[in-house]
Amino acid sequence: MNTDISASLADLPQVSLQKSHLAEGVSLAELLVLAGLASSRDAARTLIARGETLIDDRQIDNAMERVRLAEGAIRLTAGAGQVLLRAV
Repeated sequence: MNTDISASLADLPQVSLQKSHLAEGVSLAELLVLAGLASSRDAARTLIARGETLIDDRQIDNAMERVRLAEGAIRLTAGAGQVLLRAV
């Protein structure tokens, strides 16, 4: 991984969620709420419908898309907010 990218990821706020919860899969709308990027599922769905939601650099436009993460981390972006989501 590029060191500039690694450094910028290290500066992001980090959110940790249980591996067991993420391995089963969580809807993107629910994940935005759990990560603190949306105040409610309705607010999350609005961000998603506007095209303001990315997982790493991939735009996601389906609020019901299941996000799975067994290990490692993903960068989650919604509107102006970004977090590094880790499975623990």
